[in-house]
Amino acid sequence: MQGFTTDNLIVVIDLGTSRIRGIAGRKDGNGHVEIIAYEGLASKGIKRGSICNLAEAAFCIKEILTKLQNKVNFIFNESCSEEERKTYEISGVYVGLNGQTIKTMNSRVPRNLGDVEVTEEVVRTLHAENNKLKIENGEILEIVAQEYLVDDCDEVNPVGCICTRIEGRYKIIAGRPSLKSNLVKCIEKVNEVIENNGGCKIEILGVFLSPVASASAVLSNEEKELGCVMIDFGAGTTSTAVYYKNVLRHVSVVPFGSDVITKDIMDLKVLENVAEMLKRKFGSAMEELIEDFHISTPPPISGKEGKTVSSKFLAGIIEARIEEILDYVCHQIEKSEHYCHIDEIVITGGGARLKNLVEKLKLRTGFDVRIGKPNQKISSNMDESYLEVECAQLIGLLIHSEKACVREKTLLSKEEQPEQETPVKEKKKKIKWSNVVGLFGDIFEDSKI
Repeated sequence: MQGFTTDNLIVVIDLGTSRIRGIAGRKDGNGHVEIIAYEGLASKGIKRGSICNLAEAAFCIKEILTKLQNKVNFIFNESCSEEERKTYEISGVYVGLNGQTIKTMNSRVPRNLGDVEVTEEVVRTLHAENNKLKIENGEILEIVAQEYLVDDCDEVNPVGCICTRIEGRYKIIAGRPSLKSNLVKCIEKVNEVIENNGGCKIEILGVFLSPVASASAVLSNEEKELGCVMIDFGAGTTSTAVYYKNVLRHVSVVPFGSDVITKDIMDLKVLENVAEMLKRKFGSAMEELIEDFHISTPPPISGKEGKTVSSKFLAGIIEARIEEILDYVCHQIEKSEHYCHIDEIVITGGGARLKNLVEKLKLRTGFDVRIGKPNQKISSNMDESYLEVECAQLIGLLIHSEKACVREKTLLSKEEQPEQETPVKEKKKKIKWSNVVGLFGDIFEDSKI
C-alpha cells in the first residue's frame, strides 16, 4: 500500500463499556494521522470504563487484534504477487485508560534556592518530588505542571529566572492501581493464547488517559488557550477535561453514561435493544423542545402486544437522567477552580448524538456549546467516515502514540532451526486420568480467552 510501511503503523485500542474498538493507522512527518483499518465488537468484561472480568475482556481484545492483523495483511498484500506477499503481525499496542476512580488533586512543591538562576534540572527535580506522594487507595497516573510561583510572580516557564524561592504547582491525576494492573493481566492472558499458537507476543507500548486523548482530537490550541471543557459522553462513564492557557487543569470521570438512560427506558417494560432504539431515534434531552406523538414498539414476546409510548413522556425520562449527569459534570468543572475562565464546552462520544443535548447544556451552563468531531492533526487522506464523535478517543490515542506496532513475521530457515534431540526411550507409565482431565481443562480454558 503506497505510503505505508510497518515502520510507521500504530495500533490503538479503546476499552469502552458498550464496545471495544481498535484501529491501525499511521502518522506522517507532520504528526497528521490516518486510519487504515478499524474493528469493533460488543464489550464484555468491562464496566464503568474498568476491566472487571479478565477472561472476557482478554477474549474481546484478542478478537480485535486478530481482526486488525488480518485486515493489515490484506491491505499490504492486496496488490502483491504470490512471491511478493509477506506476513505481518501486531507486536505492540497503545491503550486508553478510563474508569470512575480517576480523580484530580492539587500539589505544591516549594524550594528555597538562595538567589540563583532556575535551571531545567531544578524544574525536573520539583516535578519528581510529586512521585513521593502517597495516594490513598490509588496511584499517580499523570503529573501536570500548572504554573510556578517565582518569589512573588507567577511564571509558566521559570527556567532562566533568578529568585530566592520557587514553588511548583501541579495537578495530580490518580486512579486505583487496578486500572493499570488489570490491563497488564489482561494482555498477559492474550499473550498466553497467542504464544501457544506460535504468534507474536503483544507489548503495551503506552497507556494514555482517555479524556485527554479525546480532547487532543477535538480541541484546537486556541480553544485550550481561551478556556474550554471537553465532555466525553460514553456508555458507562462521562469524562471531563478542563483546559485554560493551553494547560490541562482538571480531569474527572463520572460513573454514569448513556447506558443508564437506556436502563431507565427499559422500565417501560421494553427490551434493551428497543430501549436503545427509542433513545437514539426519538429521544431528546429537553422535553419542551419536541412535539408530542405516540411511538409504537415491537412486541417483546410473541403473542403479546407492543407498547405505545408518548414522545414527551420518553423525553421526560431522558431529561431527568441527563439533569443528574450534568449535576456531577458541573460540580467537577467547579472543582477545577477555572469555572470563571471557561469560554466554551465541546461534547463528544456516542452520547453526544442525543437530540437537544447541546441546547440543554447551553441552558444549564450559559456557555457556548458545540459537538466535537475529530478535527485535529487529521491527514488529508483520512476516510471521512471515521471523523465522527465515536472515533474521537481512538484518533486522540493515535495522535499521542509514537512507536510502530506491526512487524514483518520472519520464519526460521532449516539451517537456523534448532536441532531436534533424539528422544530417549522410557518405560511406559500408567496414565492417571485425573492428570488427563486437568490437561484438557487447561486447554479448554485457554480456548475461551
